[in-house]
Amino acid sequence: MTHQEITKLLQTEMVPALGCTGPTAYALAAACCRPYLTAASEQIRIYVSPAFLKIGFGVATPGTSRPGIPIAVALGLIGGDHKLGLQVLEPATAEDMRAADKLVDSGIIQVLCDWEKKGVYVRAEVETKNETVLAVVEHTHDGISLIQVNGKTIYEKAIAAGEGEANQERFMTIDEIFSYVENAPLNDIRFLLDGWKMNMALAQAALEQPFGLASGRAYLKEYWKARGVPEDLFDRPMDYLPDNAVERSKILVAAASDGRMGGCRLPAMAAMGDGNQGLTGTIPIGVAAQFLGADEETTCRALAMSCLMLFFVKMNIGRAAAFCLCAIAASAGVAAGLSYLRGMPRELICGAVKNVISPLAGMLCDGAKNGCALKMAVAVSTAMSACDLAQDGVQMGFYDGMCDNTLEATVACITSVANQSMDLLDRCMVEEILKKANRDAVD
Repeated sequence: MTHQEITKLLQTEMVPALGCTGPTAYALAAACCRPYLTAASEQIRIYVSPAFLKIGFGVATPGTSRPGIPIAVALGLIGGDHKLGLQVLEPATAEDMRAADKLVDSGIIQVLCDWEKKGVYVRAEVETKNETVLAVVEHTHDGISLIQVNGKTIYEKAIAAGEGEANQERFMTIDEIFSYVENAPLNDIRFLLDGWKMNMALAQAALEQPFGLASGRAYLKEYWKARGVPEDLFDRPMDYLPDNAVERSKILVAAASDGRMGGCRLPAMAAMGDGNQGLTGTIPIGVAAQFLGADEETTCRALAMSCLMLFFVKMNIGRAAAFCLCAIAASAGVAAGLSYLRGMPRELICGAVKNVISPLAGMLCDGAKNGCALKMAVAVSTAMSACDLAQDGVQMGFYDGMCDNTLEATVACITSVANQSMDLLDRCMVEEILKKANRDAVD
């Protein structure tokens, strides 16, 4: 890929997203139907791929603490604007949220698994007494591909086979990543620093007010237990962050995920359609840059290294995977970005990436949920440790399981395992999630 193509890729795939992008995609599909409805909805059916169904079960929609796919669909249908893409729910009001709750309680929203679909796939079908409206979002979280009214196609976008899915030949090489990071004009990547600031604002909000698991607040409180917990700890949490880059990053990443998954109405800078991966891939780099005293240009280039390494891994494995991509793709970005900040040579940067993705490769994605914050904290800590080890001459290699001599070969091995096991693992997990959906959460 050329530098211009990589710049476009960064600017296209590092964008603000409000809430978890799983519910966002459900809301977007429903919002696409909204302009064509002339009467009250009588039946709403949502068809999703197995990989995507698990994403919506346990995560809250922004503005509400209610988890699940139906509330996202209802709010998108009532208060969403499909023209806003990943920020489709930004216009939704408190009144819209109350109406969405009533729509969910009416029982007319039905969620169904389309076992034949792969990756990102959502199809909304809304019936009224006057019309049936259908909308499809696929391949990417904001990829609107079809809108039909009473069987007549209103909008259609042809998407080539494999678009948005794993396909290494379409993507950049490791050589191109290093060349871009070193030579890209600063103005082309400066926006990544704004993204880091956006993600830090989300983390701060979730430290000041509990969302989701409130794990970031718990990590911060635990840090201060042995030191005497300040009475105003959560009034001024940013003043009490640990004087340690690893602990500080872990707390901030967990908190940001708490906010995003728990209904906070602040956006996150998402990475390839996933906000948690964007949070994981950027926050630790900005934090480390502060500790190291890095200037703006070095920080921006380190953020670019993190994002592009994340992209490299994710584009190989695919946007929706049975493996946790916060643990594999985003942690790879953190290891690469931090190594770059430290001035480590290419060999050691690649070694740091291998040191983190190999031990975390077996972490499964069991859906978007509040508990993602804990996985992200593990990913961040492991990535920063992997960088330390590489700098000290420790590097996993050919005889270490899915690891190989080169980073490219290591990613290829993990990709092969992930893709061959995806259907079975996703089916097993979705079946268990559907069992839970039929039980009371308090059982």
